Amino acid sequence: VWKHMKRLSRWDVCRRAEKDYGKLSHIYLHWTAGFYDQTFPDYHLNVTGTGDVLSASDCFTELLSHTYLRNSGAIGIAMCCAKDAVMYADRSFDLGVFPPSPVQVEETAALVALLTLTLDIPLDKAHVMTHAEAADLDGYGPALAGTNRFERWDLYEIKDGDGKWKYGGDVLRGKAQWYRHHLASLLPFQLAY
Repeated sequence: VWKHMKRLSRWDVCRRAEKDYGKLSHIYLHWTAGFYDQTFPDYHLNVTGTGDVLSASDCFTELLSHTYLRNSGAIGIAMCCAKDAVMYADRSFDLGVFPPSPVQVEETAALVALLTLTLDIPLDKAHVMTHAEAADLDGYGPALAGTNRFERWDLYEIKDGDGKWKYGGDVLRGKAQWYRHHLASLLPFQLAY
């Protein structure tokens, strides 16, 4: 079923999240395995290659099918990228011509910062993780590359600001920590928690 995507500002995201305070405990970070402008309604937020944030969902508590067995009480955020990306049995990979763009990485980290602040979700690996990290925990991730159980490796590694490849979850959580520190005073409302 096709759903219309709405463009959201960071502040729209915060205002939407305020309504769901106390109902969400996790954030899962993905890629769509598509083009930079190809969005999917399986995720609460889609971040395009130019950093625009789009959503087909009206609230973050809507149950969407973004992360196997982890959708309840969770927000799914996807970077629109990684079409034809492939991981090999030795865990080397090729992200093709649509790797996560620097602006997608920054916008996703800013969204994580704002959502964890607004929803009072701890910004740690237990509560904010990439699909690659969740898949490894649940037995279908990059640790099983080259086997028939391997399925997902979203954001396994991405380039950090220094241009070096690092674990995607570590990069995104680290950047989100920076944004939390710098954006908290800029929120369009006073946090009451």
